[in-house]
Amino acid sequence: MPVIREVKTIPLSVPYDDDPPTMFRDSWGVQLYVRVVLGDVVGWGEVLTYGSGVVDSYIGVFDDVITPAVIGAEVNSVDDIAGLVDRLEKLLFTGGLCGVITGAIGGFEMALWDALGRHVNRSVSELLGARSRDSIPVYASFPRYGRVDYVVKAVDRALGRGFTMVKLHEHTNDSLEAIKAVRESFGYDLRVALDINAAFNDPNKALEFLNKVHRYEPYWVEEPTWPPNDYDKLGTVSRRSPVPIAAGENEYYMGGFKGLVGAGVSYVQPDISKVGGILRFMDVIKDIKAMGRPVAPHHRPHKSILTHTYTLHIASIIDGVEVVEWPLTWVGDIYDREVRVRNGEVRLSDLGGVGVGLNINEDALSKYPYTKRYVPLIFH
Repeated sequence: MPVIREVKTIPLSVPYDDDPPTMFRDSWGVQLYVRVVLGDVVGWGEVLTYGSGVVDSYIGVFDDVITPAVIGAEVNSVDDIAGLVDRLEKLLFTGGLCGVITGAIGGFEMALWDALGRHVNRSVSELLGARSRDSIPVYASFPRYGRVDYVVKAVDRALGRGFTMVKLHEHTNDSLEAIKAVRESFGYDLRVALDINAAFNDPNKALEFLNKVHRYEPYWVEEPTWPPNDYDKLGTVSRRSPVPIAAGENEYYMGGFKGLVGAGVSYVQPDISKVGGILRFMDVIKDIKAMGRPVAPHHRPHKSILTHTYTLHIASIIDGVEVVEWPLTWVGDIYDREVRVRNGEVRLSDLGGVGVGLNINEDALSKYPYTKRYVPLIFH
């Protein structure tokens, strides 16, 4: 009967060094891994800290509640994982079950799935059910470059790496010029989405932007209004927008996702790291699908693909996931294998057969020591 012997948080600073260079080099250069020892096996999870910079807050949730609550717990089955998640939510609900708390729970839960899979010699998707597909569509999500020629160069790299869809993160002042240059360079067969990161307080200004960008046929425009959970404001824009609207990365529970669907968004974007892990993520996907909307899961496209890979397992056994956000490039020395994109898809069969399918090279982690500094993500 395996028991949880250790829960360890490992903060890292893996800067977004790349060609072309990005304005998000440092703000996307913060990671938090979770290492869980179950019996004699190790599982790995990841917490979405990058961008927010509140690393110590997540670690505090582990140190103060999660670790002391779960050490010594027996985990023999999926039901045991579900029971632990329920227990943690009840222990932590007075702290507010969103953001830092659900993020910490999710990172722990994913690591536990990995460990259980390794213990019973099965993949995460095999623990969840039967795969209905092996290949999962992904798109290359860019950081902000700040120069149009850099955006064009990044698109060229994405096409060379096997992607068939990209998403730009340029400031709204530069988005029109950027997507225009992409269309002039690569044509209209390429799917191009825009993430404008809740740029507009005024819905009329948002609609003015959407009417201008419409001519370049964006696949979607993501989070056009601030705050992102003002469903009335978002609904005003979504119902009048000439292009599809996407949103959802800043929601945590079904009430919020229902609000987005009611507001008329075309694509719903839950994040496994924010909603609390695999089990909560699957519930969200099923409910969104029941409301007739496709799911395009959100991830921060930094230099790690661990959390993204958990989403691939879920997308392989559950209907409703249309396309998954994926980094243009990632740091390969942390992992034991290359994960390639072929014709816009990633194959689960390219991963290992147990747990999440990626083995962490712990020696490589020491190359990226965590540097504590002020690096919040500034979009506007």
